[in-house]
Amino acid sequence: MPHKVCVATPFALASALLLQAGAARASGALEITGAPTSANGLNARALARGPEAAFFNPALLPFAPATTQAGFFVLVTRGDITLAPRPPGVDVPESVYDGQIRNPDGSTSRLTHRPLPGSKLPSPRDDTRDRQINSYATLGFVRPLYEDRLVLGFYALLPLRSFQEQRAFFADERAQYFSNRLEFELLGDRLSVTSLAVSMAGRITRWLSVGAGVDVTIGTSARTAVHVPDASDQRTALINPDVEVESVFAPYFAFATSPAPWLRLSATLHLASASDTDGENRIRFWNTTYPEGETSVPQAYRLTLGHQPTRVGVGASVMGPPSEDRGGERAARSKSPAPPVWEIGAHALLTRWSEYRDRHAETPPDPWSSTVSVGLGGAVVLGSRRVSADVAFTPSPVPDQTGRTNYVDNARLAASASFETPVSLFGADFGVGAFLHGQLLVPREVSKSPSARNPVFDEVPDNLVDIVSGEPLDGVEGLQTNNPGYPGFSSGGWLAGAGFVLRLPE
Repeated sequence: MPHKVCVATPFALASALLLQAGAARASGALEITGAPTSANGLNARALARGPEAAFFNPALLPFAPATTQAGFFVLVTRGDITLAPRPPGVDVPESVYDGQIRNPDGSTSRLTHRPLPGSKLPSPRDDTRDRQINSYATLGFVRPLYEDRLVLGFYALLPLRSFQEQRAFFADERAQYFSNRLEFELLGDRLSVTSLAVSMAGRITRWLSVGAGVDVTIGTSARTAVHVPDASDQRTALINPDVEVESVFAPYFAFATSPAPWLRLSATLHLASASDTDGENRIRFWNTTYPEGETSVPQAYRLTLGHQPTRVGVGASVMGPPSEDRGGERAARSKSPAPPVWEIGAHALLTRWSEYRDRHAETPPDPWSSTVSVGLGGAVVLGSRRVSADVAFTPSPVPDQTGRTNYVDNARLAASASFETPVSLFGADFGVGAFLHGQLLVPREVSKSPSARNPVFDEVPDNLVDIVSGEPLDGVEGLQTNNPGYPGFSSGGWLAGAGFVLRLPE
């Protein structure tokens, strides 16, 4: 959910802040964790047998039993980014305040890029130790509306700590003005986005089913007028906000075919999604002449959270004969088909990371690569119980950050396991399941290179001269930069989670 914040500009005597939400859609943690409280959650595009199919592969909903479920999941994140020591002479000197650029014609001009002296940075350059504990509630149901010809599915992953977090940061030398640290690009606040998926599906023929759904989130637009009577006293301001909240949708589609009773093939398409915040500050000064036709100074910006590019998935599963033991009377009452004694499935997911936009809605200058992530999983029915396990590998789309940018990302190797069993409570038959989840961030190390496509930016030009004497400034030859990723860094870590689910009687 994009949100808008109104901030008064320090020099404004009167300002109007106009904020307009753009398309706001995000699948949140689902593309990172899979379906955390579902069997074969890492391989749900091929093996979904419950409400999780509503997001990952709605074409599988006609094969899922009617159910309503609620779950709880805790995910612990441990990510480390270790910075390489900086060589001497790289820090920006305090004399940069006294410098101007010497132009070829002998004139001077002020610096267009304004680095801070290394001793004046608001935050020290330091390693990153990302320590998070995220808890989630999962809710879902599958409801046949007309046998298996029309089935409704719903699935939600709800962060319990906050409905959504958004923590923007720059991935180059601009980080010096803020945290002055590196952050994991595809983790962090992306794990704290609410996901709501609603889908419809049906079997067209005995061997073909189709489905479509929408990933739902909340968009907010606010139009806020701010009047600051005295620029020297920012504590006094008059504010009139107009806020509008709307639902926005990201569609996706799927089909599944069964050319043989023991074989199922499927494909999915999820269109690109993101949570965008578009804003415009209208700065008005007390006694200022504006350009012709203007009555204020505009400042436009865009923030993007959880941008998820277009994804195309394919899946295949093979299965054994139906299970004969479905729990006595419960089996007799149930109208849903018996699960297979065993099932094995695999999927591949193409993600077009080449269209990625970061948290400041900027396209990385060194293009990212589209990736193919893969997963393999299986399940076996032991009496009335079900045991399943998955493994998955997600490569990193981020090229080695040998130049100006510091997009930190690691390939991920994941595994999950689950155990499900029926229980009788208060004379009714429930289902319960326990789940374990783990991911390894494959260690990675990069070093900056002067021959990179976009090398680290020299923030203090060698032709800098003293603004008074005109003499060359000392200590400006060579590279000076506050880029926190220079001269290199390493990253790695892990994610671990556990959860349970309760399925209500059918």
